[in-house]
Amino acid sequence: MTALVFVSTLMRYLFNSPVHFSNELAGLLFLSITFLTIPHVLNIDRHIKIDLVVKKLPSRIKNPVGVFASMVMIIFSLVFIYESWGFMNFSRLISSRSDISGILLWPWMILMPLSFVMCVVVKIKHACLFRGADEVNRLVVEEKS
Repeated sequence: MTALVFVSTLMRYLFNSPVHFSNELAGLLFLSITFLTIPHVLNIDRHIKIDLVVKKLPSRIKNPVGVFASMVMIIFSLVFIYESWGFMNFSRLISSRSDISGILLWPWMILMPLSFVMCVVVKIKHACLFRGADEVNRLVVEEKS
């Protein structure tokens, strides 16, 4: 993406003839980077979160708040999947293309619902790992007593 924009800029300033599809393709590549990054960042737990209030809560309340936040994320993801799938499918049905270069858009748009499907899978995986860790902790406590 960077090379494409760089070459297009050079051609525009040096030869007064830019690569015409470079802005459209750069936008589609940026969309791809964005939507493919969301599940990865969620998986490694490095997304932006506002935990000012959560840090001040007692530990017995932090876990239910975390479960609630995960449920909100899953519900949001399911709504987003439903809406973006319809948007992508409509684009596919009418063979929507970009304005300048005529790039078919629905293959790029399918990244939106797929990335949030991966987000739901990540949240479920984390819930299973968290539950498994709780079970291990419970067994360790029982062995000590």
